[in-house]
Amino acid sequence: CVGCGSPIQDQYILRVAPDLEWHASCLKCVECGIFLDENCTCFVRDGKTFCRRDYVRLFGAKCDKCGLGFSRSDFVMRAKSKIYHIECFRCALCQRQLVPGDEFALRDDGNLFCKDDHDQTNNNNNNSSNQNNNNNNNNGGGMGGVGGSGGVSGGGGGGSDGKPTRVRTVLNEKQLHTLRTCYAANPRPDALMKEQLVEMTGLSPRVIRVWFQNKRCKDKKKAILMKQIQQQEKDGRKLGFGSMQGIPLIASSPVRHGESSPSGGSGVVHAFAPPWKALAEFALHNDLERIDPSAPHFQQLINQVRPNLKTAPKI
Repeated sequence: CVGCGSPIQDQYILRVAPDLEWHASCLKCVECGIFLDENCTCFVRDGKTFCRRDYVRLFGAKCDKCGLGFSRSDFVMRAKSKIYHIECFRCALCQRQLVPGDEFALRDDGNLFCKDDHDQTNNNNNNSSNQNNNNNNNNGGGMGGVGGSGGVSGGGGGGSDGKPTRVRTVLNEKQLHTLRTCYAANPRPDALMKEQLVEMTGLSPRVIRVWFQNKRCKDKKKAILMKQIQQQEKDGRKLGFGSMQGIPLIASSPVRHGESSPSGGSGVVHAFAPPWKALAEFALHNDLERIDPSAPHFQQLINQVRPNLKTAPKI
């Protein structure tokens, strides 16, 4: 027995592919202790046996965004060696979900960026680098500050009062265009401008107020994230790593997670079959007195029960 090292003299043995044999009482999951038999599938890794649930939890593939595992029926998106849930396959800045055909960039830290945000981040990094060089030349090596997000302030967050009964307002393209145009000119419109927006869009003052609050909050979060990325890349350049450029990729169609084998190089143990059972059924349906020991079918059953067993020569 692989588990305890003692000889197996039971009526039934559990054989684990390719050549591991166990007592029925010794084959169990090392994590949860559940017994593994012919009714379940287990996994072997580094000489230890696991049930499917614990193996997937410990060694199964996990989403590089949320860190959660996948079920066999899940569809996943892949980028190089990274794997994501479809819902997690989003731009790290604008949170837009990337669909098949979209151009995106994969950074060294595993973050995904749509083409527009990736290009904008690189342009900001180049402008910041040029500004720092100019400040160093003018101020004798002083460190120049990284530019912010164009005066985006932190405005009161949470325009909604949080009541689940409130109906969500859906804006049409014309209303969105009007609000975005005004926001680009002034992220904090005064009361007179808000009254004009009410007349132009037909929306209520509360909806307009909430839209501007949410927009300012979203832009502030985006600006903070971009500043963190720029700081990380600046630190990388200080350490001599160079600019952390993303790998340009194009999103492909999602595939079912079950179509690919789990990572880790572990061996899957197939369903267990007690070899004595087949021999017992053969004996019940055949007259052993008339069986030819050299018959191929009988020899196959004997070899399954004990591979090293040799039948005595016929006298």
